[in-house]
Amino acid sequence: MSTQVDLCGSWKLARSENFEEYLKGLGVGLAMRKAATLLTPACKVKLEDDEFTIEMQIPFNTHVQKFKLGEPFEDISPNGAKRNVKASFQDGKLVFNDVEETDVPHIITREIIDGEMVMTCAIGDVVCKRIYKRCS
Repeated sequence: MSTQVDLCGSWKLARSENFEEYLKGLGVGLAMRKAATLLTPACKVKLEDDEFTIEMQIPFNTHVQKFKLGEPFEDISPNGAKRNVKASFQDGKLVFNDVEETDVPHIITREIIDGEMVMTCAIGDVVCKRIYKRCS
């Protein structure tokens, strides 16, 4: 089972499963979905004291999340919508849940499986996996 520290480091997207359907479930338009599937983001995960910083870097944008486990923070979904999220560490996974209940649950987890960081994104019944390899 992975620990919080195992997630730390630099990562590069290696492959995705069902990413376009996940974006569609979020309401992202066709042109943006097609463009997003062509990108290979880099991800940096840092943990200093009890604060995480996750930077997702793509050619035209860097999305930064700074948070402490169990404390709500504002985040932006791939469709541009702001949402209040709370992160927790459960069973070796970093889990992000919406603070307010919604009609369609949106859950994101990150975990280490066989040395890769697996990011699972679920919007309702649509589940996507984004697999990242550690950069040397």
